Amino acid sequence: KGGDTMATMSSFTATRVAALRPTSTKTTTTTTTRAMTRKTVVVRASSIYEVTVSDTKAKFLEKYPYPIPSVWSTIVSELLVQAHFTKYNRKYEYNALSSLGFVSVFDQLFEGFPDEAQKAKIFEAFLSALGEDAAKTRADAEKLGAFAASAEGVDGLKANPLFATMATQAAADKLLYTKYIAIGMFRMLELAKATDPKALESLAGAGGVDLKKVNSDLAMYKGLLSKLAAAKELQAEFLEREKRKTAERLAKKAEKAASE
Repeated sequence: KGGDTMATMSSFTATRVAALRPTSTKTTTTTTTRAMTRKTVVVRASSIYEVTVSDTKAKFLEKYPYPIPSVWSTIVSELLVQAHFTKYNRKYEYNALSSLGFVSVFDQLFEGFPDEAQKAKIFEAFLSALGEDAAKTRADAEKLGAFAASAEGVDGLKANPLFATMATQAAADKLLYTKYIAIGMFRMLELAKATDPKALESLAGAGGVDLKKVNSDLAMYKGLLSKLAAAKELQAEFLEREKRKTAERLAKKAEKAASE
C-alpha cells in the first residue's frame, strides 16, 4: 500500500510551476532556396498548427506567473495540454455541456486549494490561454446546472435543445466528443436527481454520444479524483509533521535561551 501511495503522490506532484514551462515543441520555419535562371525563389514550410502546446503554456504563464502548490501543478499542466488539442481540433465548437463538465472538474480538483482568489485567477488564466472566455464558461455552466436542477428527470433534461443539436452534429460526424461532455451529462443527472441506472444511457443517446466512451471517461475521472484525494492526504500529513517539528525546534530553542 505504501508503494502505491508514494507512486500516486509522485504522479501528482511537481516542483512549483516547472511542469508548465514551455517546451520546444514549436515547429520552426525552414527555408529552402531554388535557383530559377538568375532569380532565387524562397519557399517557406511551416507547421499546419498555427498555435503550439508551447504557445498555450506560455500564454498561461503570462496570465499566471506564480507558483502553484505541487498537488495541483501537474494536473493543471496535463489538463492544459489536453484542452489545447481539443481547442485546435478541426471539429471543435464551443459547447455549454462541455463548459459544465469543465467547471465541475476544475471545482472538484481544486477543492481545498489554499487561496480562493488565486484559484479564480488560475481558472481565468487557463481559459484565457485557450482563447476562451472564463466568465462566459462559468456563466453557461451555472445556467445549464440551474436548468438541470429544475428539470423533471431525464426526460426533462433531454428536452434541452442542446442534445438535439449534439445529435445532429454526431450524425454528420461533426461532434467533437470529449470527457467534459461525459462529465457534464453526469453532473446534469446528479442535479436532476435522475438516479435510474438507465438515465445516463438515455441522455447519451439523446446527444448522439457513445455510452461506452461516456462510461470509460467517467470511470477514469472517478479514479483521478481518488488519486488526487490520496495525494492531498499525504501532503496534509507531511505539512502536519513539518509543523510539529518546527514547533518542537522553537520550543527547544526557547528552553535553551531561558536556561542560559
